Amino acid sequence: MFKANRLLAGASLLLIAALLMVGCGYRPLSRVYDSIAAGYAGDPIPVYMAMWDNETSESGLETTAYNTVADWLQGAEQILLKKNGGEADYLLRGTIKTIDQSSSRGTVSLTVQYSLADRASGTLTWPTTSLTFSKSYLITDDAAATQTELHKALAECIDDLGEKIYIRFLYALKDLQKSAAPAPAAQTGPPTE
Repeated sequence: MFKANRLLAGASLLLIAALLMVGCGYRPLSRVYDSIAAGYAGDPIPVYMAMWDNETSESGLETTAYNTVADWLQGAEQILLKKNGGEADYLLRGTIKTIDQSSSRGTVSLTVQYSLADRASGTLTWPTTSLTFSKSYLITDDAAATQTELHKALAECIDDLGEKIYIRFLYALKDLQKSAAPAPAAQTGPPTE
């Protein structure tokens, strides 16, 4: 009996530690992500992200998307998220397009679009990309509990979106780096026409 209680206490502590790590933003794959960007030695790339548009009836989802993607991007030392678009080299824009829900099967799909534009030229660096993320959720006899499970599933979809954009940035770092303008050559003789 004593061994069973110790085993249960140890398992409980491990579970609590795991939940705390996940809750505080710990990402167990960070070393994998670091290796993707390992060859990049340039300055952090300044990016401005506008508040996401939300074309669904699920209010507040745009704020969740903005905050989650921002959390992911702020986890990369190679990306500098700016609060003012005029200070950024790139503008990231996103739209939550649709939510498709099957309450009989307990699945939800979230479709989003996002793009990245060069601020100076306005040209699209990443053309509009459409992605759909799907998750399952628990259906119960309690409508409020089912709604809570649906919101958890949507939050997981949005976290997957943040991770996807983060990884895309890491792979594109060298292409996104703005090269400094070359210094004018020193003139050694008389001016020429």
